Amino acid sequence: MTNGPPLIYLIAGEPSGDAIGGRLIDALAERTGEKVRFAGVGGPRMAARGLDSLFPMDDLTLFGAAEVLPKVPRILRRVRETVADIRATKPDAVVSIDVPGFAFRVQKRLKDNPALRIHYVA
Repeated sequence: MTNGPPLIYLIAGEPSGDAIGGRLIDALAERTGEKVRFAGVGGPRMAARGLDSLFPMDDLTLFGAAEVLPKVPRILRRVRETVADIRATKPDAVVSIDVPGFAFRVQKRLKDNPALRIHYVA
């Protein structure tokens, strides 16, 4: 848990999730009077609202087994990096948006973490 304004860690891995994440950032910022901070993984829409993505969201945007299989080592590395970043930043909540294969692996590794965990869209 953080001191000061709440820190929300967002994870989006597809353009649709980036759009939803951007709208979520806007809604939470409006509701709190801009008294909320964001970290995580997102694309250009979330970046336009102030999210500094841990790595390019495109690393998670994969379609079909032929595209996924060669990238499994990179995806697993990104899971480890994301979990380590969440543990280091100590957010108040972790919100995953889409990419259930990636998001659920991250969430599983956070079972001992006190942050509220929410999966927003599957």
